[in-house]
Amino acid sequence: MSDDAARWDADLAGRGSPAPLLQSWAWGEVQSRSGWDVERVRLPQGPMASVQLRKVGPAREAYVPRGPVPCTTDALQALVAWARDAGIARLVVEPEAPPELSEVLTGKSFKRVAATQPEHTRILKLSPPEQLLATFKHGRRYNIRTGEKRGVTVEEGHDAAELARQSAAVERRESINLPDRRYYQLLLDLLPWCRTYTARAPETREALATVLVARHAGRAYSLFAGRSGAHRELMGNDLAWWAAISSAAEAGCTDFDLWGVPPPTAGRDHPWHGLGFFKSEFGGEEVAYPGAWALVLSPGRARLLGVEQKVRAYVRGLKRNIP
Repeated sequence: MSDDAARWDADLAGRGSPAPLLQSWAWGEVQSRSGWDVERVRLPQGPMASVQLRKVGPAREAYVPRGPVPCTTDALQALVAWARDAGIARLVVEPEAPPELSEVLTGKSFKRVAATQPEHTRILKLSPPEQLLATFKHGRRYNIRTGEKRGVTVEEGHDAAELARQSAAVERRESINLPDRRYYQLLLDLLPWCRTYTARAPETREALATVLVARHAGRAYSLFAGRSGAHRELMGNDLAWWAAISSAAEAGCTDFDLWGVPPPTAGRDHPWHGLGFFKSEFGGEEVAYPGAWALVLSPGRARLLGVEQKVRAYVRGLKRNIP
């Protein structure tokens, strides 16, 4: 880690509890290899923001995931002033803050937009694995113990290729878009601590499920996961998640972010209903964030950004529907 990176993360740790992974130096490095320009901004009076920038013709958009840190009224005001001075056409923030911050954002003329990061999640307080397992719902404990008895093993590693294969199966079932192998490999290569947990069937060693976890500032994050759907009786998915969670507990992490659940008011028809039920059986506390908010600073140039976004969404839809 460079001196600049160490200083950034140390200063960030003094402003967030815990400091958000998506505002870390290493996360910025991942995004800079994924097509964004990244500028790390120190705002007046102390707040910090790792800003991702993209350009369409003369128009520039600034995106601040889980920031600024801390996200106060003064910090937002300073960030807007920075964006104006930098000639930003549209500023998008997704703060790691309570939902009540929405009132502050509305008062500063921000408008709600589609979220990129999870607006709702579950965060588990970690304890020694045996104690932690006892807090899970009966069904989850049963599945974990059954998988162990049936000989399922879990490998900790850097297997971007297997995660990509498992995720592709999820994409086909759920008609959603997930990153490709190259992005998973960037996470594994550039984040200071990032691993995959792959559950394998006994004897055949067939991969059943993979979970990718990053750790930062005492918190573990299950950023991506996939499962083929094969041999469900072996409970491979449960074992992969349990290995990821218990390893974080053994490593001394304070908590584990399950990274995305449906809203508490969502019904059974919500596309994440099954995922939400699965994660709820690990327990933990439901946490809500205010979501994504955009401030248009140059209407004319911001329209260019909007057109480009619609084209990208259309292309993604075409790719998803190709047999």
